[in-house]
Amino acid sequence: MNASVRTNQYEGPCVVCGETVRAGEGILLPGKQGGWEVCHPEHAREPAPPPRGRHPGWHRRRLMAVDIAATGRRTAVDRILAAAVRTTDGRDRDWLIDPGPGLAVDPRTRHGITLDEARAHGVPASRALDELAEHLAGQLAAKELLVVWHAPYVLTLLESELLRHRLRPLSDRGPGGLFPVCDPLILDRQADRYRSGGRGLERVAEWYGVPHDRPGNPGSDAAASLVLAQVIGACHASVGRLSRPALHYELVLWREQQASEAEEFDPSRKRDHRWPLGTVEALPWEAPAP
Repeated sequence: MNASVRTNQYEGPCVVCGETVRAGEGILLPGKQGGWEVCHPEHAREPAPPPRGRHPGWHRRRLMAVDIAATGRRTAVDRILAAAVRTTDGRDRDWLIDPGPGLAVDPRTRHGITLDEARAHGVPASRALDELAEHLAGQLAAKELLVVWHAPYVLTLLESELLRHRLRPLSDRGPGGLFPVCDPLILDRQADRYRSGGRGLERVAEWYGVPHDRPGNPGSDAAASLVLAQVIGACHASVGRLSRPALHYELVLWREQQASEAEEFDPSRKRDHRWPLGTVEALPWEAPAP
C-alpha cells in the first residue's frame, strides 16, 4: 500500500461493502458528514468534493468578487496595474491603471501586464482607484458579501494605494467598514482541512471543477473566486447556512486558528493573523528584490 495513504488503526466495517476491514489493511477517507470512513483498498473512491446541496444561504444571494494585478506582492510598496469586479448578476467592471513613472514589475508576477501597456492604455491611478473603491463600497453598503481571494493581500494593497493618492479609504466609504467580506481561501481551508495538495486559487478551482482559464489575470481570478464561494457554500451546508455577518466573524476566527496552527507546524515562519486587513501604509517605491 502507498505509504502516503492513511490506513486504519482500528478494525471497522467497509463503508462500501459493509465487510470488516482489519486494522492496518484499509484506507481512511474523509467522511461525508465529517470524521473518517474506512474501506477496503479496492473500494476506495476517487477523492472529490462533497455533492452540492440545495440548501438556502448567502451563496445564493448577490455576490461581488474583486481581484487585482500589481507590480508585486508588497502591500505597502507595490502599485496596482489592473483590477476586475465580477458579480453574480453580470454587472462586471475592469480597470487598466496607469501607475505613474519610475516603477518596475516583479518578474515573478503571473498577470502578464506590462508597464508600457498600463501607461499607454490605462486610466490615471487616482481616478481608477476612486472608481473601484466606490464600486466596492456600494456592495458593502447593501450588506452583501464582497468576495476576495486572500483578502489581506488584495484589500491591504488597495487601501494603501488609496492612502498614497490621498483618496478616501474603502473602509470609510460605508457604514460598516470592510464588512461583510468572504474569503474562499479561508473557507476552503476550514471546510476541507485535511485535503492534501496546494491551496492556491488554480488548484482549489480545479478541485471544485470551477473554470479558471487565465490564472493571474484579475478578471479570470475574480470570476473563479466568485464561483468558488458559491460552490463551497453549496458543498458545505454548515458554511452555506451561516448568515452573512456570522460568516464574516467566523472567517476572522478561522484565519486566527489557521495561522496559529501553521506556526505550530513551522515556528520559523510567522504568519499575519489579521483578516481581512493588514497594516495599511504607503511607502516609497523600491525595486523588487532579485
